[in-house]
Amino acid sequence: DHRCKGRANARGCREEAGVRSPLMLIIALLPFARSIALPAAVSRAVWASHHLFERPLQSAVLEDLANVKVPAEEDREILAFAARPKVPPGGALPVLLVLHEFWGLSGSIVDKAQGLADELGCLCIAPDCFRGETTDFVPKAIWLALSTPQQRVNADLAAVLRWAASQDGVAENFPVGVLGFCFGGGKAIGFTTTMRPDAATVVFYGEPVLKVEALAALSAPVCGIYGAEDPQPTTNRAAAARFRSALAEAGVEHDVTCYEGVGHAFWKDMGQIERRETPQIAAWRQSTTFLRTFFDG
Repeated sequence: DHRCKGRANARGCREEAGVRSPLMLIIALLPFARSIALPAAVSRAVWASHHLFERPLQSAVLEDLANVKVPAEEDREILAFAARPKVPPGGALPVLLVLHEFWGLSGSIVDKAQGLADELGCLCIAPDCFRGETTDFVPKAIWLALSTPQQRVNADLAAVLRWAASQDGVAENFPVGVLGFCFGGGKAIGFTTTMRPDAATVVFYGEPVLKVEALAALSAPVCGIYGAEDPQPTTNRAAAARFRSALAEAGVEHDVTCYEGVGHAFWKDMGQIERRETPQIAAWRQSTTFLRTFFDG
């Protein structure tokens, strides 16, 4: 039972003039990648190359996107975008971390962070997980994703949460949610299973943690959102089903859904939510209802 939702809206690979082999060969092989015994680094590079024709809708200089600098270890500062709800909720604020995809912090992520803050009445923080890097150039994005270890992301997210605790209006012993897209989705579940088992996790088409013993450490629920047409072996329909099974075996409350008719990275920007596109609006409602229930609990 894959619990697939949605209506057909598949795009397929786009053809662009001037793009020739071997890149087209890589794209063509993606649906079969899980049957090829590739070294882990090569497999991840092939996975990431699927984004070749999925450039983000907005691009801006990192310093223009960030509105806060979070103190971190070794006298560093973490650039981040922090969003408060435009209409104050009238009570103390929970905290939601929003982790970007392999492009780095972008205008699309900033808009999503503000939209989530408004919808949920929380302090929403989107940190720069690449420590000063953002790009719309695929090879660099691949390199950034492959060269950013989970331990480094964990340290930065812990620093962001320490900073959040000192902010006006944040609840004492505030509830925490961690939501990530693609690269950020994998890092989100990696962080909560190792550092913050009490934080709710939302994984948008990110590589899941499948080790039952790691998932069993979680005391908070997990939401997973995937596209049924995703060809990538770590985030496709079968991967979503394995994630669901592992969470069930670990005894973790979960809601993992695979939406029909769409592939990887199907929620691009807040405009899709405003236009009530399907299934993006369903994924928005699923994730925000999940987080609201957790924050209100």
